Amino acid sequence: MQERIAKAEVIAAGQELVARGLVARTWGNVSCRIDENTFAVTPSGIGYERLTPETIVTVDIRTQQYAGKVKPSSEKGIHAAAYRLNPNVNFVIHTHQAYATCLSVSGYTALVPGEDERAILGGDILRTVYALPGTKALRRNVEAALVAGGSAILMERHGALLTGADRAMAFARAVALEAVCRCAAPKIPLEAAEPPALHSRRLDSDTFAMFSLAEDGGERQLRLRQDGLAPVAALHAAIYRAYPAFASIMHLSSEVLREAMEDTNDLPAVLDDFAQLVGGDMKACGPLPPPDPQSAIRAAVRGLKGRSCVYIRGLGAIGCAATAQDCGAVLALSEKNALAYLNARASGPVAALPWLDRKLMRLVYTRKYSKKK
Repeated sequence: MQERIAKAEVIAAGQELVARGLVARTWGNVSCRIDENTFAVTPSGIGYERLTPETIVTVDIRTQQYAGKVKPSSEKGIHAAAYRLNPNVNFVIHTHQAYATCLSVSGYTALVPGEDERAILGGDILRTVYALPGTKALRRNVEAALVAGGSAILMERHGALLTGADRAMAFARAVALEAVCRCAAPKIPLEAAEPPALHSRRLDSDTFAMFSLAEDGGERQLRLRQDGLAPVAALHAAIYRAYPAFASIMHLSSEVLREAMEDTNDLPAVLDDFAQLVGGDMKACGPLPPPDPQSAIRAAVRGLKGRSCVYIRGLGAIGCAATAQDCGAVLALSEKNALAYLNARASGPVAALPWLDRKLMRLVYTRKYSKKK
């Protein structure tokens, strides 16, 4: 395949990942074989909406070397292994799709594809044990699954890897995998979530605009130190005062979040993308509004220290970030992590990610990847 065509395929696949809701922000990655020696892969830390042929990186299958200033995905070794180990593989996608990721944590043994699904998936669904993303340990684990013939692989707490003869086959496997995993997961559909009802954005160091996403326009401009604000507006003002890096706040309520936070006041990071973008856990506080809104507001502000989301009873999850797009990603990952928690809880005690791994992933994200789009 010509290099320019391979790069165009990767860009189109990246857009398809976002459109299908299989990734959040810059997570996940895509590659396409160019020839027996090279493949084209998505870059590290650049949003899918900004991909151009110049940002797609050509990597050597055997040495993983590349030219230019743009760095390839940190998971390039996994992609290289897929091409090296199977000459019939021409396309690879790594997704963070919700139900497959949840079943990678707990319930894997319940996955029993039917004959038609097995035909699409290319055989059994395989699973690798947990390892930090981007590490040699993760690559070795995935290589073992590839050697065993896996073309639909669950990476514990990390997502799914799908290989195929072309882009269409890889995506068909992603869809089939999600359907199988959803059948085995708790009957709590993610699409039942209520759309974010409230949103605000920082205008400058002293003011913010608040509005309902269900309305057209109608923004209310408020001051961060204004007296007499209604409880929800006062909550936003307090968050903006305490955390200058936050420029957008968004609410989300869903049955998944409600059920998870009824079970615990401290939802642990079960999935690695949650640990990176949201934090090592999510605190629950409240309720808001009264009888004591100021106490709930203070608890929420404390609960956001080192995190991007807090749960307030009576309101739902409050996602905070530098942009509205990142707020949406924070809330989506919070809901997915809650679903993984509920699924794992159904099988017994829930094991969080190792404490040190949570800290390390959050540190790397805030110091490095949060600076990119």
